Amino acid sequence: MILRLLLCTVLAAAMLCPPVASARERVEIAMVLWRGETEAEKGFREKLAASSDYEVAVTVFDANQSKEKLDRILAGLDHKRFRLVYTFGTMVTQAALQQTSDIPIIFNIVQRPVEGRIAASMERPGNRATGASNLVPMDSAFRTLGTLMNIRKLGFVYSSHDPAPRYQLAEIKQQQKRFGFKTFEFPIKGKEGIANTMKQVIDARVDAVIFPSDSFVKANATRIIGILNQHRIPSVVVIPEMVSENRALISLGPDYRTLGRLAADNALQVLKGNKPADLPVRVVPQLAIMINLATADRLGIHIPLQLLSVATVVR
Repeated sequence: MILRLLLCTVLAAAMLCPPVASARERVEIAMVLWRGETEAEKGFREKLAASSDYEVAVTVFDANQSKEKLDRILAGLDHKRFRLVYTFGTMVTQAALQQTSDIPIIFNIVQRPVEGRIAASMERPGNRATGASNLVPMDSAFRTLGTLMNIRKLGFVYSSHDPAPRYQLAEIKQQQKRFGFKTFEFPIKGKEGIANTMKQVIDARVDAVIFPSDSFVKANATRIIGILNQHRIPSVVVIPEMVSENRALISLGPDYRTLGRLAADNALQVLKGNKPADLPVRVVPQLAIMINLATADRLGIHIPLQLLSVATVVR
């Protein structure tokens, strides 16, 4: 009788008291950036914070657009402390692969990882780096632009010191025959070269200017976009913040926060023991469109209702 009572007591306690959740494993990630945190890093943090398996501590190292500082950051990374490194952009990722030897790398905002020799292929990177790419489907981008304006002369403005824009330029040129435009290149050689380059753009009388995912351009976007708006030249960008913060006309590219979450998915897979070499590079298949209506009004561009219905609109 006593044994039966004890057994009932134990069973009742087990039913009333839920099992204690196992503690999450604490891991540290180094976040190496080129121009400070963006929406991409917010998405990355959000996804990691929701993990039931890991308590992730992120330490930020911002190169602040300095190659010398970037080299010092990479040289000083503690490989025993950090389980993996998150990198932003082509230049930072290339440097991390060259200057570190064994730590896994999760990259983000790398538009052409294969051409940049960061990954052997999108499906199977083949080395210790994988992540998310802000690859823009250019055919969709130019179909969208065709609803806004007639482009025959397209300016391409970029930093001459960053290799990534050249990969993007090649893809744009592939669309020339199909959409009936010609591309004119305008490299900027540092801050001191902005005025001269923008004068060349104005003198060329282009119908619009498209900007790549370029950290130098973003850092100087208020000045550069301001000149274009003053001369009523539409600006097309792939960095959404250039529309909301710097008054570019339209952004055509993947949502940065979504890219951050995709990169975090791969990071979690690496933490679970999967090899980066076997994890496909993640992409966002659809365009995220953002339009600045104040800029459109200033340029005298009418935005079709069909486009407004699918776009994020700022003023």
